[in-house]
Amino acid sequence: MTPSPEAAANSPAAARDGDAPAPAQVGRTGPGPRLVRLLGFWCLAALAVSAARIWQPQGAAALENLWWLAGALLCAAALLDFLTGRSVAGLEAERRLPGNLALGVANRAQLTLRNSGPRPLLLTACDRVPAELTASDLPRRARLDPGQEVAIDYPLVPHRRGRADFGRIEVLVDSPWRLWQCRVLLGRPQSVKVYPNFLGISSLQSLSTEQSLRFLGLHQQQRRGEGMDFRQLREYREGDSQRQVDWRASARLRKLISREYQDERDQEIVYMLDCGRRMRAKDGELSHFDHALNALLLSAYVAIKQGDAVGLHAFATDGDSTGGRLPPVKGEGGINLLLNCVYELHSGTANADFSGAAQQLLATHPRRALVILVTNLRDEDSDELLAAVQLLSRRHLVMVASLRETAVDRLLQREVQHFGDAIEAAAARDFLRRRARLLQQLRARHVLVVDSAPEQLHMALVERYWQLKRSGRI
Repeated sequence: MTPSPEAAANSPAAARDGDAPAPAQVGRTGPGPRLVRLLGFWCLAALAVSAARIWQPQGAAALENLWWLAGALLCAAALLDFLTGRSVAGLEAERRLPGNLALGVANRAQLTLRNSGPRPLLLTACDRVPAELTASDLPRRARLDPGQEVAIDYPLVPHRRGRADFGRIEVLVDSPWRLWQCRVLLGRPQSVKVYPNFLGISSLQSLSTEQSLRFLGLHQQQRRGEGMDFRQLREYREGDSQRQVDWRASARLRKLISREYQDERDQEIVYMLDCGRRMRAKDGELSHFDHALNALLLSAYVAIKQGDAVGLHAFATDGDSTGGRLPPVKGEGGINLLLNCVYELHSGTANADFSGAAQQLLATHPRRALVILVTNLRDEDSDELLAAVQLLSRRHLVMVASLRETAVDRLLQREVQHFGDAIEAAAARDFLRRRARLLQQLRARHVLVVDSAPEQLHMALVERYWQLKRSGRI
């Protein structure tokens, strides 16, 4: 069963590969910092003995004998400490991770170290964190007496979606006199999934439709002349008004039953997601592609709560990406299917083929739907894009949601001080003018247009969806 976003955010993922602790793998033993310092002092003492032989030959013999004695004692101590320090029996470690991670959201990971051996251990612990995540406050020093357990927490921030594989926990154990350090691998390798930022969905799950819209900063408006033609009875759905509840049917079935009217009939929404090279542009820490995924998930969740079916058709995907195709699904489990469909989806380096994507969608989805094309428009796309939306409009209601590059807006706001600044400002103005002309051409063909900054796209999509829903167009 696919976990819900809330459960995915909170459930632990500790030692999934088995309950029994993994056996420790003892690696090489190397000199510790204390032994290196003592050897350094001994070598400096050799220089002092050499200087004494030059300036005071009479007393140099005694000093040389003392130097050799110190070296012999150091070697004996190092040998004894090496033999006793190689034993790390009883040392165990376990890693605890959140069940799943959300992109860009800070989480806490925990390393638990236990010493069931006969001697106290002074050690340095570090975790093998995958490249897709950033960890801090590592490595950490700890002392474990016999029978003692210690927990080490450290922050973990994902910066790339997909599967992240953790290696074994690496520990450097000091010998009793801290002359040597033994490298030990503990615990088991683990994997965790990094999803788009679904925590916003989790915060909406306990809210009604009106509360969800207010949470997103939107206001629901009642439509005048709302139809009241009865269609059917169905189970009560979050967001239904009290006047929709059929109290007789509810009492008979012992659960809330609502009346459904014609203007509330369920529809299908298909997101066409551009995975081409333009979506790799960044505004802040996230790329346009990640902003688009976050907006897609939040708006899809709002639509699913209204009883609509939501599907996905990704195009121009990278060869390494998986997923990206999902037929329209409805119900609370639909958002989980969508999450698992996109968590390993990444933008590629290919150009977006709008016409080819439109033909594929028409071939696989003949039923009329609201098709939302999420992309980053440029004026050079005009001919191909206009042909694609014209093809889609024959059967579907088409919406184009374009992410506006805020870096271009900032160029116009910057004060012009040099000739280079003037050239950049003129180029930015020309770019925006050509882009605005393309958006106007889309509107002239009765295509719905959403033009938004990346971080505001989720609000713009939900607002436009709700306008269409209340107007009866979907």
